[in-house]
Amino acid sequence: MVRYGFIHSKEDIKFLILFAMDLLPFPVSFSTVVDLTTWCDEGFGYFELSEAFYELVPTGHVEESRRDGEPEYSITDKGREAIRVFEKQLPYPVREAAQRSALRVVRQIRRDAAIHTAVTERAENDLTVRMEMEQVFAVEMAVVSRAQAAMLERTFKANAESIYQTLLTAMTADYEPEKNEKEEDPD
Repeated sequence: MVRYGFIHSKEDIKFLILFAMDLLPFPVSFSTVVDLTTWCDEGFGYFELSEAFYELVPTGHVEESRRDGEPEYSITDKGREAIRVFEKQLPYPVREAAQRSALRVVRQIRRDAAIHTAVTERAENDLTVRMEMEQVFAVEMAVVSRAQAAMLERTFKANAESIYQTLLTAMTADYEPEKNEKEEDPD
């Protein structure tokens, strides 16, 4: 299979990984590294990336740590030094794509970290789902099943910003006061 792109050798893939990880302000999972780098060039695939990445850990260029039992990775000082020396070996379009990709990934991670959901069971068939977007808004809704609660959680996590805009529009609408039938004008 012919691959088009600038990055083909294992060393170039390693440089790309280090360059991209240097743009991140916090440790990330391997799947985030895959997401971050595969958007940058079409000259390599997952298996080449995986092989190159896992060679960077024992050499001390990338450090593995654990959070909640899951491995996370961050670039080390040795990795930063290597990328400073070899950064220019990465073609400019690839570096530019890595910068855009890093911004996208950081935004997504921060967004996901700010969105929380929790389900509280009050009684059988009486649950409350709390959905929160940190420092923006929170809403609680009563539901009658775990399936409904899970659906609300999924929908909220995927669409929190749109839900906020919809609620804000509804809460700031100019509603016409309803007249009570008893208060109607007798004329």
